Amino acid sequence: MAVGKTAALGEIGSGTLAILGCGALGTAILLGLLSDSLDLPGVAKRNDGQNGWSKAYRFVACVRREQAADTIRQKVQEVAPKASSLVDIQVCNNVEAIRTADIVLLAVQPHLLAELLQEPHMSDSLRGKIIISVLAGVTVNDIQSAITMNLETAVAAAAAQHTSPLELDSPPQKKNTYTIVRAMPNINCFAGQSTTIIERDSSSSSSSSSSMQDDNTLHLVSNLFHSLGKVFFTSPSTMNACTALCGSTPAFFTIVLEGLIEGAIAAGLKPDEALQMLSHTMMGTGALMMSQGGRDPAAVRHQVTSPGGSTIRGVLSLEENRVRWSFARALEISAAKAGDLGGSSSGSSGSSK
Repeated sequence: MAVGKTAALGEIGSGTLAILGCGALGTAILLGLLSDSLDLPGVAKRNDGQNGWSKAYRFVACVRREQAADTIRQKVQEVAPKASSLVDIQVCNNVEAIRTADIVLLAVQPHLLAELLQEPHMSDSLRGKIIISVLAGVTVNDIQSAITMNLETAVAAAAAQHTSPLELDSPPQKKNTYTIVRAMPNINCFAGQSTTIIERDSSSSSSSSSSMQDDNTLHLVSNLFHSLGKVFFTSPSTMNACTALCGSTPAFFTIVLEGLIEGAIAAGLKPDEALQMLSHTMMGTGALMMSQGGRDPAAVRHQVTSPGGSTIRGVLSLEENRVRWSFARALEISAAKAGDLGGSSSGSSGSSK
């Protein structure tokens, strides 16, 4: 793949995926891709053999501490020991990892993006790459602005030192050809049941044609996340809402599970039995909701409740305690916070979702 040329779908039959900031979500994505290739028990098989992501790819996981590197090594050995040779773990070596990669996955916490993209030679190393961001609240423009700032800094430094562009490792160019795609999977990656949202903007929200999306790139990114679960597309205007809806709700669901488990214990069940039963019931309810082209939640609820029965009494208790409002409000707050996480392109502050 030539430097300065964004890879087309046909050129990425095999290669390297670099994950920058391989924390909880980055590790879930890594393990999910590895697990998909090995067809592990309990992991939904999503790869249809047409894109060959997991089988054909090598992975570079980048972290900032040796302790984090050890954690990833341990998890890879536990989950996919046969694929451990496909994973290279780098500590504080982002630029070199990018240079060896075809696709770069940005998975750092949003407030660390500016620091990451200001590393020396960063803008140069990103030329010709497909950049996938899974950073909550960080827009395509935020990323492009940070890359451009790094480029301008490199040019200014070269001028100050009276350095000819030909004397640099790779001459900084005013036009960097790369493609930025914003996506948001969730923690269910490892189970092969992620819900991934990919931002698609036909008008391109970037200020330069160098980072515009194209159908081939979107198809490639969709194939990657399809191997981890279900993929949906949305516009930039609803991306933050989708981030909360799909990225934050697994945490909400755990609160539902914990509350029901405690109630089950009070009713005489063992905790592990209750967890197994409830998890399967929740999974089955989700499958039911998606059957027959999608079903109305109220219609399903009415099928379960009978006049004077036990279920309607429980439902009324939930309504009395404003559970419906509480979840609606929680999602509203999470969506608003998701929009604040990215901050400005030159100096954001916040935390992961």
